[in-house]
Order: sequence, then structure tokens, then C-alpha cells
Amino acid sequence: MIKKNLTKLSALAKKGLAVVAACAISLPAFAEGYQINSQSARQAGMGHTGVALKLGAESMLFNPAGMAFMDSKFDISLGLTGIQSKVKYQNGTTELETDNPLSTPIFGYIGYKPCKNLAFGVSLTNPAGNSLVWPNSWAGSSIIQEVSLKAFSVQPTVSYKFGDILSIGAGLMIDFGSFSQNKALIQKGAFDQLGAMAGSLSQMIPAMGAMASAIGSLPASDLANIELSGNAKVAFGVNVGVMVNVSPKVTLGASYRSKVKMSVEGGEADIEYANDAAESVLNTFAKLDLATLAGSLPPAVASQLDLNAIMAKQAQIKFMDALDDAEFDASLPIPSIFNIGIGYKPIDGLTLTGEFQYTGWSAYEKLLVQFDESAGDYTIESIKGYENSFAVRIGGEYVISDFATVRLGGYVDTTPVQKDNYNPETPGATTFCGTVGASLSPVKFMAIDLTLAYLAGQKTYGTYNEGAVTFSGDYQKSAFMPALGLRFQF
Repeated sequence: MIKKNLTKLSALAKKGLAVVAACAISLPAFAEGYQINSQSARQAGMGHTGVALKLGAESMLFNPAGMAFMDSKFDISLGLTGIQSKVKYQNGTTELETDNPLSTPIFGYIGYKPCKNLAFGVSLTNPAGNSLVWPNSWAGSSIIQEVSLKAFSVQPTVSYKFGDILSIGAGLMIDFGSFSQNKALIQKGAFDQLGAMAGSLSQMIPAMGAMASAIGSLPASDLANIELSGNAKVAFGVNVGVMVNVSPKVTLGASYRSKVKMSVEGGEADIEYANDAAESVLNTFAKLDLATLAGSLPPAVASQLDLNAIMAKQAQIKFMDALDDAEFDASLPIPSIFNIGIGYKPIDGLTLTGEFQYTGWSAYEKLLVQFDESAGDYTIESIKGYENSFAVRIGGEYVISDFATVRLGGYVDTTPVQKDNYNPETPGATTFCGTVGASLSPVKFMAIDLTLAYLAGQKTYGTYNEGAVTFSGDYQKSAFMPALGLRFQF
């Protein structure tokens, strides 16, 4: 009976471990909590608004139609944002927070206007990307330990205006990126029961005494982790927009960024051990004849152990060799985004704007992953079930003089992540953000943009089912986002 159970558990454990590995590559930096709303140091100060504003070269991102209203032949904007984020987790008396490194997404826009009504340009942005680092060997390490992602988008753009009333624009989004993620396969404490069994058998089987001693020397950390990394293939989408000057004081704008399907081909999985002792114990344990050893246990000892769990753990460890250096393919959609907004100039020097953003996150129904033949050609479907989300943004700008301009803004961004499928790799939450900014123009053709934004996520209780285990807790995220930019016109 024990050997029969071992065979069944081995098959289940292989599939389970493949699922664990597959779930780690969901590219969470593309989720709501990691969209980078700072692709312009100037517009970040106005709540990252811009769909109904004439921003020169920077309109390539916010609304390509606005670029046709450039008031110079060349318009160049360059800059970067510093994102210092963290997520707090609480479950009962357990409280901890992430230790994320500083992220520095960049942006660059170059616009050229050869004639009165036509403009061309190209941009480079980091529309998504961040880092998430949970404390070493935390309770959820088997779901996620660390994640890092960088996504880039190059967008050649053309914009044309019909007189001073109507303009249109379109850009080709050329997206690519890279990522890495780490999670525990064998968590700390995984061998407590095996140590007890080995100790009980040490007098009858001397080798078990050595095993018990080795287990006792294991580090107080996760014993084996899997590192998944890969590069996303170049993918294409479009960014189109229209802008209408209703009056000298009122402008309407709308833009649409299409869904982009990102694919990872030839991603690599690597197994990392805590130390040599952990690797030795795992390799030795994988070779044990547990069925025979379990049959040698005194009934009083056997009744204290979960033999099925021990056998399942051995089957997982045996399958780790198949995952080490295995390659995988995966694909998922980057959702479409629709923006509509209004710009209003009540008096000279003052600009007010508001806009609504709708994101088609329902396209992210599931994650498809396939490992190569070395891991049994497993094809994995991980259900995500995201829902469409929206954001409301407002902002204002006041030109004090030719030298100085000040800005203020904010936005509310709802989450697509469902509370009953809440993975700590994507700690989504309805987010509130306030922004303040200023520009200084020491010379006529140059401006220095400075912005500081603070983002706070609504405290969210979520649950996530990992096999037969439910992981739950309260999450709250926050971030400081200073930005610096330089703009040139000539």
C-alpha cells in the first residue's frame, strides 16, 4: 500500500512542482500595482495627466495627436524617475515589509516638425517595471521571494493637424523586456518530520543517525529556491489619438493603446540551494527507499508522522533535477488602455485638466506556460481572472513667470486583482496618489522639471490558494516617486 501511494504521490508532486514553478513567471510588473505612472517629470506633477494637453514631444505617450501642436521645430525631453516602494504584510502577530531596491525607469522623447501641420517623433519609455523583495524565507516564500522586471517601449510616431481645430496622431509601439523571479521550492522546516523519523531509526539503521545529524545542521532558512529568468520577444501594438480645440480655452482629447501580447521563449529555470549541507541532505533524501524505511518504523513512531507528506516531499525533490536548467515558454497580454480627458484654461497662465482611463485587464484570464522536454513537456494554466479597471486623474499648472511654473495633481487607480485570488507577487490595491511639481527655465530653450509623488494603496485583505494550502493576510503598499527631467526646444 505504501509503495502504491508513493507512485501516486510522485506523479502528483511532479505536476505540483511544475505548477509552482510556472506560477512564478506571471510577469507581475505589468499588473496595476507596477504600472509606472511617471513617464514625464513635467506631467507627473499634474497627476500624470496629458491626454487633452499639448505637450510637444511628450504627447507621443499621452496622446499622439497633441504632437502636431509643437511650437518649435525640435522638441526633446529626457529624464528618469526614482521609485522607492514597499509593501507591508500582516497576518495575526506576523508583521513584515518588503526591502525593495530603488528603481530608476527612464524616458526620452524627440519630436521634429518639418512644416506647420505635420510632426514626427520617436520615444523610449519604461511603461512598466519594478522590483519586489520579500524578507528572506518569509511565510509566503513558496509563492514569491523576489521579482525584478524591466519593460521598454520604443514608439515612432506621426501627428497631423487640420487647421487649429482638429488633430490626429498614431504611433507604433515596439515593446520588449526582461525579468527574473525567485521563490522557494523547499521551505525551512520541511525536514522536521524526516528528522524525527531518522532519529527513531538510528539504532536499527546507523545511516539514519547520520541523516538525523545532517538534518539538525541545516540552516534556518529555505533550503532550495528556483530562479526563473528570461527575455520577452519584441511585440507590437499601436497608440492612436485625436484632439479637438472646442474653443480657445477648452480642449478635448482621447487616446487608445492597443493590447500587446508579450511572449517569453527559452526562459531558463535554475535551482539554488541554501548551502552545501542543504544540497547534500536533499540529494541523499531523494535516494532513500522511504517505503522500506517506513515499514521498519515502530507503530508508535509511525502514528506521529505524516508519511504521505514525507513521500510527497521526496517526489518533489526528485523532480527538481528535471527543472534545473529546464527551458520554458510563456505568453500573456499587456492590456489595452483607453483615455479621454478635457483641458481648460480659465485665465492666462493657468491650465486645469481631468481625465478618465479604462484598462482592459479582463484580457488577463490565465497564464500559459510550457516547459521543454527535459521537464516532461508540461503545459500549465494558471488562472488569473483579472477584471477591467479604471483610473481618474486631475491636475493643474500655473505659469508664474518665464522662469518658473508650478504644478499639482493626483489620481485614483482601481485594481484588477481579485481578493480571493490575491498573490503576494502582485499585491494589487485601489491606489491613491498625490503629486507636486515645478519647472525652472534658466534659458529660453531649456527647462528643468522636478516632481515628487507619493502613492498609497488601500489596505487589502486577500487569500491565495496554493494547492491545498490557503495563504492570506493584509497588504498595504506605498511608494515615493521623485522625478527629474530636461526639456529642450529650438
